[in-house]
Amino acid sequence: MLKQIMDSFFSKVGEKLVDYGSDTLRDKTNLKSTFEAMRNNLNSLSDKAFDVENTVKKAEQSGKKKRKREVEKWLEQVKIIENKICTLEREVQTKGFLTKFLSGDQATQLSASVNKLVEQSRHFGELLVDVYKTKGEPLLTTNLSGKMFKENLERIEKFLESDKSSIGIYGMGGVGKTALAKHINNIILEKYQENRVCWITVSQDFSIKKLQDEIAQFVGLDLSDEDNEDKRVARLNRAIGNNFILILDDVWEKIYLEKLGDLLRLEGCRLILTTRSSEVCCRMGCQEKVEVKKLHENEAWDLFKQILEQDIALAPEIEEIAKNMAKVCDGLPLAITVLAGSMRGETSIHVWRNELEKLRDPNMVQDNMEDEVFKVLKYSLQRLDLNHQLCFLYCSLYGEDFSIYRKELVERFISEELVDIRKSRQSQFDQGHSMLNKLVKVCLLESVNEFSVKMHDLVRSMALKITKGKNMVFSKLYLKEIPNEGEWVRDLEKVSLMNNTMIEIPDGMSPDCPKLTTLILSHNPLKFIPDSFFSKLVNLCFLDLSKTDIEKLPNSLSNLEILRALNL
Repeated sequence: MLKQIMDSFFSKVGEKLVDYGSDTLRDKTNLKSTFEAMRNNLNSLSDKAFDVENTVKKAEQSGKKKRKREVEKWLEQVKIIENKICTLEREVQTKGFLTKFLSGDQATQLSASVNKLVEQSRHFGELLVDVYKTKGEPLLTTNLSGKMFKENLERIEKFLESDKSSIGIYGMGGVGKTALAKHINNIILEKYQENRVCWITVSQDFSIKKLQDEIAQFVGLDLSDEDNEDKRVARLNRAIGNNFILILDDVWEKIYLEKLGDLLRLEGCRLILTTRSSEVCCRMGCQEKVEVKKLHENEAWDLFKQILEQDIALAPEIEEIAKNMAKVCDGLPLAITVLAGSMRGETSIHVWRNELEKLRDPNMVQDNMEDEVFKVLKYSLQRLDLNHQLCFLYCSLYGEDFSIYRKELVERFISEELVDIRKSRQSQFDQGHSMLNKLVKVCLLESVNEFSVKMHDLVRSMALKITKGKNMVFSKLYLKEIPNEGEWVRDLEKVSLMNNTMIEIPDGMSPDCPKLTTLILSHNPLKFIPDSFFSKLVNLCFLDLSKTDIEKLPNSLSNLEILRALNL
């Protein structure tokens, strides 16, 4: 392509030079000499770049090698030169440009850049380096409560010392399967250092391609240029290597391991999975199955007291009420953790008695909340003020098991006016962070690290049930097309389609959602939004188009009179 561009370019410049006056003959001669030298060097550069790109791509397919950083930057610079020449060709055709161009400055600079890249290519040495094999990452854990948890931990450790290759950990939602698996992840990294541990949260809305990409990223393999499934699998198999342990958390249905590199056929490789269904363990062919059961009554009470973090003993009357509250949680660690967290620091017996009555109220939970744990979770949420509740529900707009940056969340809280807009910007940020800290303290959000938080999948399910009909969330699902107009019901208030693969919105699409205030389309390769799309979204206040490929905004955007925030 570079050769074609240069041939066309030099041809046009030659035509211009023929007509140029004799008084510039010396400049023309010098310029011609510069062009000829640049032509020769550019041909060499083009050939070299083609060879380098092919060599590194072929080597990278193994997953064991990757291009050196200086090679990657060099190839990027070659592309930049190509773009500059394209621009120069367009400009040389415009009237009045030739006089400026014949000063020689641009030609000289471009020639120098080409010469520099040619010279750099002669000193690469090795084009590739070995891929550093990451061992895995230690995960934040909580203390395991109950005798059964400790027994399960010991049982899984024995599995690691056996010749078995797969184990399934199953139990109902909120019982502590993920907590147990996180401990196993850390034990493997500490005690079995020859192994690599790849942790992937699968969740209900998964795709094989997404799982392949996550494993590939872990082993340092780039599959972005390969769509053929069989070839992707073969490259994964070569890259995974031996002594590889795959932990799949929150599996809902059978996953064909053959499509993930067929790792169990490799020496020393194992599978550990967590699921709510023992049937999934069977269908996945797990050689050993471990059931995580609910806590006994005394164990549940011990955990409740631990989460309360009381410095002094509870008054006897309050302790009796607290024990009854713990019983409502039915031995589920998640429910106990959230409920006790919401009562942390409370000392008034009147409050304790009143909260127990509300917790026991059979009318508190909607009919569609079938699991008893939702009753506890919703109760804990309702103890918060309205703004904290709204901030919590806002977090459910992100995908399942998504690590959410605190800074991004706080900025959204400010844009949505969930903080006091009368205060200074810094005060609004402080208020936003304080609300997040409160949600973490009452255990409705989990702290990933100092920069991020996340929602337990069961907690998020509750949030989505509360907002059903008002919020539409299709986040992190690899959607290629925007939901059809039939799914955009009139009562929608917030829509999140972030982190998908949507390229365009169909021409003529016009959702009739007069109550919609928030629309998030970020992190999509979105290129086109038709004028019709915003015509009926008259109350839209917050629009996020960040991390998209949109170059031109539709004219109808100017009709959104109450739009407060536009993220690009």
